[in-house]
Amino acid sequence: MPLLLRWLRAIAAALSTLAPASLAEAASLDRFLAAERARPAAYLLPRDAFPVETTVSSVTLSPDGRQAVWLRDERDVRSLWGRSTTADGAPRRLLQRVEASEVHWSADSRWLLLIGPRTVRALAMAGQSGSGMVASLGGATRLRALALDPHGPGVLLVDEQGEGAGRAWRLWRTGVGGQRRLVLRSTREIVDAVIGRDATAVFVRVVDDGRHEILAGPLGGEFRAIAQCVGLERCNLLGAAPDGRGVLVAGDLGGAPRQALFRVGLDGRRVLVHADPAMRVDIDAIVLDRRTGAPSLVGYRGGAPRSYGVDAVARAALKRLERTGLDSGFAIETSAGPWLVRERDARLAGNRWRLFDPASGRLTTLLDDPGQHRRPAAEQLARTVGVSFRASDGMEIHGLLTPPPGRDLARAPLATIVHGGPWSHDDPDYSALTQFLANRGYVVFRPQFRGSTGYGRAYMAAAGGDFGDGRVQRDIEEGTRWLLDRGVGDPRRTAIIGASFGGYSVLQALSNGRRLFAAGVAIVPPTDMGWVTRWASARSDRLSPRSLPLSTTLRLLQMDPDDPATKQRLYAQSPRARIGAMRTPLLIVAAGRDERVPIRSVVDYAARLRVAGADARIVIARKQPHASGDPLAMRASFYLMEELLQRELGGAPPVRLAPDVREWMAANLSASAPPGEDASSWK
Repeated sequence: MPLLLRWLRAIAAALSTLAPASLAEAASLDRFLAAERARPAAYLLPRDAFPVETTVSSVTLSPDGRQAVWLRDERDVRSLWGRSTTADGAPRRLLQRVEASEVHWSADSRWLLLIGPRTVRALAMAGQSGSGMVASLGGATRLRALALDPHGPGVLLVDEQGEGAGRAWRLWRTGVGGQRRLVLRSTREIVDAVIGRDATAVFVRVVDDGRHEILAGPLGGEFRAIAQCVGLERCNLLGAAPDGRGVLVAGDLGGAPRQALFRVGLDGRRVLVHADPAMRVDIDAIVLDRRTGAPSLVGYRGGAPRSYGVDAVARAALKRLERTGLDSGFAIETSAGPWLVRERDARLAGNRWRLFDPASGRLTTLLDDPGQHRRPAAEQLARTVGVSFRASDGMEIHGLLTPPPGRDLARAPLATIVHGGPWSHDDPDYSALTQFLANRGYVVFRPQFRGSTGYGRAYMAAAGGDFGDGRVQRDIEEGTRWLLDRGVGDPRRTAIIGASFGGYSVLQALSNGRRLFAAGVAIVPPTDMGWVTRWASARSDRLSPRSLPLSTTLRLLQMDPDDPATKQRLYAQSPRARIGAMRTPLLIVAAGRDERVPIRSVVDYAARLRVAGADARIVIARKQPHASGDPLAMRASFYLMEELLQRELGGAPPVRLAPDVREWMAANLSASAPPGEDASSWK
């Protein structure tokens, strides 16, 4: 009987991969898929329409609601622009050239603080005198801007002194004119700080090996610990509580299962302000009232974005905003007048900012930035939905599904895209690669395998360091099989695509013998997870020693880079150790200036594949870093990807390259030409 019981349990576990997390979710997914099949099929859009080259950043509204400002990039020149919100009028350029990467308002709306990599400058916005330098960053003490001073026209700064055991950090408060006042000297690294609204109470987060601690004290006085977060717990300071007797914290301190909004008092007492009502995802966005400092709105992402008002006034305003037709995937900045709303949607390429009157419900467009190319029409793009399924061990695993509209999904090719990290996640916002593949008729599945962030600390830690060909890889493949068993995707036409850790997963999937995928694209992939984590942790701890060392974080995640058993297991399960098992067509895209995955390791792996007779091709973008933001590099990779998938899965053939992409490829790529084109055709 015990043997029979174990056998029945094994069958139940295997069958559980075919079941959704709940019957209600299954019915909802079925309705969504039926609606997508009924939509008109999208036109084949130009490849170059999908990557977004935005020109506007750091859009912000003055606390009094009367002015909005932003940074604009044009021809490698960054300038500062603004517009009144109280009257119609065209935007005007305020400064011809700036070096700032962030723009912030002072609490009284009289000053702009322009924060760049080397300087902090103040700009008078009410006709007063005093514009000029607030601080010069860098220098011998590595001075850096830590946070905005919410009460005066200045910033909080931190610098470092000494080396080794004698290192110390100083927290400064500064304002217009550059005068500094010392707030705190600490032998532990200062990583976060906020000042109470009466400018007397100060809250500081410090870190040492394996622990963050929140300190509180009067300006210029003695500090004491009021809270701590240990190991993988998070405790990010947001602002002082309105009464000055506590601090607002986003995190999972005290063992909370998911990141939420807390108030921590001067006596250390914790009060939960807001957490996901569904108890599934971490808090994603918190909006503080800029007049009082009280929390006003909170947002959660996961597979279905949701926003909530913390108080009755905010809840009523949020209902009016939702009645305008915007979905709940927006980002908000409040003011004494209108709200600034940035739309976030899977079918919105680029950015669009609106002004919303919370009293009347009126919505107007402030600024639209579709990027350098014409924005694809929303009706031609695919919708994204969150999905959940039971893995073979019974754990609920999440993901995102984007089916092509108007297609027979059972006959459509399926592309599984694995995110990087691995301690990261995909958002249900616009994804150029997802929309590009869906437009070409592919079903796109993005698994949020265990180890992904955004679903609570236990979900992230559930991987247990099993990042070889183990539990994490099975989540990715079981999610793909779950969809195929539901009639979503053609089992004979499947591909797996990923960058960084996602590229490593691609190599795993194509060399583990399970033959689930017919083709793969691995972008900047590690080939041996254990070796790369040892290399990265040694380099990171030496070059970027702030906060928790990477080696400490890896140990907490059961990925100790120096543990002999971990090294042996990860190598034995690595793609590098299974060269002879690679038999699936593969495209590798490597970066010549990769600072995270040594290019020599990828080139050596590709060479060994070729010697072993594998159907593998490597393309090297000689001048690109690990995480390239170059839109030309993205457009080139789309072309190479499309060519491989057409050849192996029978998709639509790629159109010829645009001239600027052709020139970029000729100047930057080291590779053989695609079948049917010689290298000279790239020029």
